[in-house]
Amino acid sequence: MDRLARDDRQALESTGRRRPMAAGEVLFREGDDAYEVLIVLAGMVKIQVDSPSGRVVILTVLDAGELVGKLSAIDSGPRSATACALANGALLVIPSTRFRDILEEHPSIGLELLKVTAARLRGASRRQLEFSANDGLGRLCSALVELADRYGLAEDGAVRLVLPMGQGELAAWGGLSREAIVKGLKALRTLGWLDGEGRRLRLIDMDSLRARSEG
Repeated sequence: MDRLARDDRQALESTGRRRPMAAGEVLFREGDDAYEVLIVLAGMVKIQVDSPSGRVVILTVLDAGELVGKLSAIDSGPRSATACALANGALLVIPSTRFRDILEEHPSIGLELLKVTAARLRGASRRQLEFSANDGLGRLCSALVELADRYGLAEDGAVRLVLPMGQGELAAWGGLSREAIVKGLKALRTLGWLDGEGRRLRLIDMDSLRARSEG
């Protein structure tokens, strides 16, 4: 939303209706029909799929200002993934038919969506490369670095990070088991690269974490 011109943003805001979002709420499920597009006004949303083995894999985490479910609204196909709220927040809900009308009326919105989609495809390709090149500890470091870049707060030469997800969800995002996350965090504490417990971490050596995330 922040990338849109004022007129484009107002067109979307005037069409949608606002509603609250509760942590843990399922916004839609993979395979559902798409009746609406959601814009995250506050809070965080995780996008996940079920792997053939039955394990849940988190594809991405979306923050305030980002659109959820736009592709299904554009091509009228079923939802390709499941969207769940990671935190309390608020949504702007736009009917799919009206969203398509807005794209025709405001072509610049469509251009921005293409840019966002291209960036996410590049990000997905990068993550696939990291998954093939990295071991479990490298994947964990990659996830922590990304979360630190997005949500961390620099403090006394370190980065304080409150994880927006639990260890199980962190595992699903990194393509790991929960046990691998527990062991990985213990190893990073032993190395002196981070400290803290639960969701509250202090990343002490970002250079080492970043280097390890790159293999």
